[in-house]
This record gives sequence, structure tokens and C-alpha cells, in this order.
Amino acid sequence: MKATGIVRRLDDLGRLVIPKEIRKLHHLKEGDSIEFFVESDQIIIKKYEVLSKHLENLNMMVDALEDMYQESVLFIQDEWLKYHDLSIDPSFCEKAKSHHITMFEDALLYEDDDHTYNGVIYPVILFGDWFGSFVLLFERHRYKEEDLRPFEAYSELLSRQQLR
Repeated sequence: MKATGIVRRLDDLGRLVIPKEIRKLHHLKEGDSIEFFVESDQIIIKKYEVLSKHLENLNMMVDALEDMYQESVLFIQDEWLKYHDLSIDPSFCEKAKSHHITMFEDALLYEDDDHTYNGVIYPVILFGDWFGSFVLLFERHRYKEEDLRPFEAYSELLSRQQLR
């Protein structure tokens, strides 16, 4: 374990401020969930990745959707993107956090890439909270709403897995 040299006091309600440098280093932002562990006399905190226990299933879903549509499919969620070493443009990530199915045209998707993409964003929502979004990329729009039913099915499956 590496010492940071930073010391913080608990307030009268037991709250603790995580220093900005540590939040930035570990990509912690407002609204993130934190998991606590206790090991002998140490308290360890870790960013809780909601979908981490389903990452393998999520990868299989993305692969199945790519095979089905013969198009590129991504899942916009920090842990999945980090696992696949993808750098998505921050403005596209914000667009992907929609709570509704969203079509897009000529969007910049990757950081440091001027190529634009067309596609559809299909979010995974549970109890009103956004957990991630499937993104189908295509050259020309040729999909009807009923053509996207597999995205709806996978979205519901992921939502149900979160309830367990």
C-alpha cells in the first residue's frame, strides 16, 4: 500500500472528503458509488463498478450484436471502455448517457480521430439510473424500431442482473 501523505478529519456526521488529487487519479466523480472493505485494522475504499460482475456477459452480448448486425457495437460505460482500451470523446459519452433511444449522425466518437459516425444509442436504465449504453454504428440508417429489439432484450437482461 502506498502512502499519500494526505490526512483528513471526519466531520461530526462521519463524512470524509476524498482529496481532489485522488478523485482525479482514480476517475471518481459526483454520483459514483464507493465500496468499503475492512482488512484487520485497515479500511479500504474502492470505486464500485456496477457492471463489473457482468463484464464477461456484456462482452458476449456486444459480440452477439456485432455478429447479428454485421456492424460495430460498443458499450459506453467507464469499466467496459477501460477494459477495451477505448478513448471515447467526452461529448459523445455525455450524449450516450441519455435515458432514451437516440439516433445520431456525423458524431465524433473517438478522441484524436476526425472520422464521424452514424448510429443509435440504446441505454440500460434501472430504477431511473443510467448504467451504460449499447451503441450500434452504421454507414447508412436502415434499421426500423423493430430491428432493434435485440438491444432492448439485452438492456432488460442487464437491468435484471443488477437486481440480483
